[in-house]
Amino acid sequence: YYKGELAGEAYTQIGQADYAAEIAQIRDSGADSVFFFLPGGMGISFMKQYAQSGVNIPVMGPGFSFDQDILPAVGDAALGVKNSASWSRDLDNEANKQFVEAFKAEYNRLPSIYAAQSWDTANLILSALSKASVKDKDAFRAALKAADFKSVRGEFTFNTNNHPVQNIYVREVVKEGDVLTNKIIATAFEHHKDAYADQCKM
Repeated sequence: YYKGELAGEAYTQIGQADYAAEIAQIRDSGADSVFFFLPGGMGISFMKQYAQSGVNIPVMGPGFSFDQDILPAVGDAALGVKNSASWSRDLDNEANKQFVEAFKAEYNRLPSIYAAQSWDTANLILSALSKASVKDKDAFRAALKAADFKSVRGEFTFNTNNHPVQNIYVREVVKEGDVLTNKIIATAFEHHKDAYADQCKM
């Protein structure tokens, strides 16, 4: 989907803690922006070091790198970063509003993407159980495929290859009071199908 010119690529080691070399490469690349994905502690370390480096090239990445459970560890270094996700706590639909409020009431914090996906998964399974017995594999599979439930993501269906058809949003890390979180600033794709659906033989 990206049609611009790549200024360069950098590959890191699993468990890497020092990103001075990669940040120097970014500084000298002439790039307009940086897209990265480093999971867990690697991403936290990279963002902190990047913020301290003085490099002012904008950073963007997947929503998992700037999820609600990650942001407290990254701190203000994440402010203003754009990221993409199929869900955000500020999505304006009734199912999501109820989910976010219920999660906050139970855990006294904002939910993550993982929590939202888990909620959807549980409700998908419950919807299938209400229509078919798990002993009838074909019927239960068809009931799952129907996805007859209210998703926190809004409109949600399964494609022919059983991957979701869903919207993808652009979010920005902001601070609300003393809490870092994400807010939607744009819709990148509506009813998005994964790029390889046409190649799947299912």
